[in-house]
Amino acid sequence: MIATYDLAYTLVLLLPLVLMVVALVSAVRHPGLRGLLQVAWFALIVLAPVVGPVLWFVAGRKTEATHQ
Repeated sequence: MIATYDLAYTLVLLLPLVLMVVALVSAVRHPGLRGLLQVAWFALIVLAPVVGPVLWFVAGRKTEATHQ
C-alpha cells in the first residue's frame, strides 16, 4: 500500500514537470516564435505547469503555419 502511494505521488509530481520541460524545449526550438510572444508562452508554460504545456501543444505550435 505504501509503495503504491509513493508511486502515485511521484507520478503526480513528475508528469507535469516532464510535460513542462518538453513544452519549453519545443517552444525554444520553434522557428516562428520570437520576441514578446516567446516570453508570453514561456511564462504560461512555467506558471501553469499543466494547462500551459497542453495549450502550447494544442495551439502554440501552429504559430509558424499561420505566419508563412
